[in-house]
Amino acid sequence: MIWAAGLAALLTLLNSVIAWRLAARYQCASIADVFWPLHHLVSMTTVLLLMPQNLSSASLLTVILVMLWGVRLATHLSIRQAGVEEDPRYQAIRAGIGADFDRKSLYLIFIPQALMAWFISLLLIPALTAAQWHPLAYVGLLLSCAGLLWEIVADLQLSAFLKMRAHQASSDSHVLTRGLWSFSRHPNYFGEWVFWLGHAITAALLINGFLIVSLAAMGLLTFLLLRFTGVARSEPGIADKRPDYAAYQASVPAFFPSPIKMWCALAQSAQQAPNTKHQLGWWLLLFAVGLAGHADLARAQGLPAQSWFFDVRIDDKDVGFHEFNLRRVPSGYTMEATVEFRYKILGVTVFSYEHAVNERYDADLCLQSISSETKTNGKSQSLNGRAVTEGFALTAQPSAQPSTQPATSVDANCLLTFAYWTPKLLSQSQILNGQTGELVDIVITTEDSADSDQLLYALTGDNIDVRLGYDEAGNWRTLDSTLQNGRLLSYRLRQ
Repeated sequence: MIWAAGLAALLTLLNSVIAWRLAARYQCASIADVFWPLHHLVSMTTVLLLMPQNLSSASLLTVILVMLWGVRLATHLSIRQAGVEEDPRYQAIRAGIGADFDRKSLYLIFIPQALMAWFISLLLIPALTAAQWHPLAYVGLLLSCAGLLWEIVADLQLSAFLKMRAHQASSDSHVLTRGLWSFSRHPNYFGEWVFWLGHAITAALLINGFLIVSLAAMGLLTFLLLRFTGVARSEPGIADKRPDYAAYQASVPAFFPSPIKMWCALAQSAQQAPNTKHQLGWWLLLFAVGLAGHADLARAQGLPAQSWFFDVRIDDKDVGFHEFNLRRVPSGYTMEATVEFRYKILGVTVFSYEHAVNERYDADLCLQSISSETKTNGKSQSLNGRAVTEGFALTAQPSAQPSTQPATSVDANCLLTFAYWTPKLLSQSQILNGQTGELVDIVITTEDSADSDQLLYALTGDNIDVRLGYDEAGNWRTLDSTLQNGRLLSYRLRQ
């Protein structure tokens, strides 16, 4: 066993040198991640060929399972890294080391990684060489299958989310919070941990004295995933780029899923399928929940969580921006929007406008609450409103007045504001002004477009003359409005 394990270590180190040379050539240390599962496969194959073994059906299943894990993970990482810059984790190490990074990375990154992968892969020796399997060892094998499925589902959900977000503009502020990602912030890492935990359990049960190796290997893997290359290095700075990630961190565990949430998901699945006659185990129900979340991501693309960031011009002069952030919540949607305009003449601001609004909608896009603050040339105004039984109650308060004005009730079953971001606006005849609280009568008409890929609509009303542009999928892309002074206000989506 010792000499076979030693040769496996030597070949794994040789594999790390190949990875190091490729990384130096392409100036991308992220290649190390692709080689992580390959190191395990090299080590396992060496042991399989050199050690005497009596391959049972369980041993053969172990080989197939590890091959599936390694090939899938290496392929997944290769596709994800193709054409993108080096992972920020390695960028930080490169910046810290400086010009000598290519040389030092061999013994700081690639060789240690190979040795750690080799040591973890020692967990496979009992499964590959044991003549007979202890009945409880099959529990470990089932756990490994569960971990692999969990990891695959998590990656599928993330890939679907990133693919959806790639077609949205300014969507860095959004976070995947559905499916398995509602149980753990890093379900793919957790699936990896469960996969090897199953092999550790199997190893400890098949060979006496292997418990120490199992505990040491799992301790190493846990350290890597939580403190070294996994959670600890991947999360810093995310909240700065994605404002809603802090709330996600506060509500969802980093690594180990919440048992309460998992139990609730199981209970919900059971309620949704009360006539199921055959149960394949609780863990299988969890994967059904995960796959349902993956399907939900695809269905959600009709009105997904997304962002729009528009550069705003008046005639040919840049005056500011208008940003919209739409998020899905259990009760429906929330919309947060921010506007800032500055119109200057000879460097002097002659008009300023700032507006921030938070709107909450139900699943049918009926306004449930609104809170806005507006400042026009230094004068402030606020508006608050919520849906009530008899309509929609509104309270407006100019900051110059110390007392709150009495609330007014709007008789409307399903209100929308100037919600250009949803095609539902195009079927409205009356909308709510989110600054003043007034109901505005509007007329929507279709206009011809010179661009065959764009649909144009005119929105007109009292002192309103707006042209809206949508793509064929109904995604908002442009806005042009003729102001009362005859100038042209235009929104152009930042790409």
